[in-house]
Amino acid sequence: MIVRPFETTVEDLVLRGTLSLPDAVSGPAPAVVLLHGFGGNRIEGARFFVDLAQALTDHGVVVLAFDRAGHGESGGSFFDTSVTQDVRHTHLVLDAFAALPEVDADDLHLVGLSLGAVEAIAVAASSPRTLRSVTMLSTAAIFVDEIGSGFIQGRSLASIDTVGYFDFLGQKMGPAMVEDARHFDPYAAAAAYRGPTLLLHGTNDFVPVRYAERYLEVLEQATLDVVSDADHGWMTVPHRELVARRVVAQVLAHARHGHGEAHA
Repeated sequence: MIVRPFETTVEDLVLRGTLSLPDAVSGPAPAVVLLHGFGGNRIEGARFFVDLAQALTDHGVVVLAFDRAGHGESGGSFFDTSVTQDVRHTHLVLDAFAALPEVDADDLHLVGLSLGAVEAIAVAASSPRTLRSVTMLSTAAIFVDEIGSGFIQGRSLASIDTVGYFDFLGQKMGPAMVEDARHFDPYAAAAAYRGPTLLLHGTNDFVPVRYAERYLEVLEQATLDVVSDADHGWMTVPHRELVARRVVAQVLAHARHGHGEAHA
């Protein structure tokens, strides 16, 4: 796997990422963008996205993992983060990614983890491009209901009113995320996507599986696999290996004609 830095300017913010290329690149290839979870970054826990990029590049796929605004090494403040902003930015990152000579702009796929899964399907549904597949891991659509009830992961959001921010893993989350969640419907945002969607969800995920199941009601080509004993971050070797196999299979199965056969 060849690794190169990636950056693009979006709404006056520099978003930074990692471009992972197959060892031998011969012309434009199928391409995947990885979307990390809330408060995370492009590496993800215990190198999850690094290992996933390796699995994909081993099969001839180009991969971009980038830090969303206010996350990782990208510009912006976590205080200002919101799903609507992330979706808007991801469209522009896709444009920059698709313009790279190694990327087949007609063979783009999205893979998202946690809140990144919610955003991935929202991007696919609203993109002027045809996204050939989406994979949603540990889909965290629960955030709308949690924030609506005044909590995140069991902790009160009242501090936003009293001290001006919510302490999320040592970062200041501001009111923008809360206000945005009150007007964001993850299922309505997904409904326009007509392509193949794979949802993987663990039985030990703190997000109840019903939040993934609801996507089956609005997506025409969605499949949900519930994985026994898997947690939210897929933190065992067997579960990581399963995710890698399933993501690679999903991308290759729906790559443009000839790509899947050539790189499988």
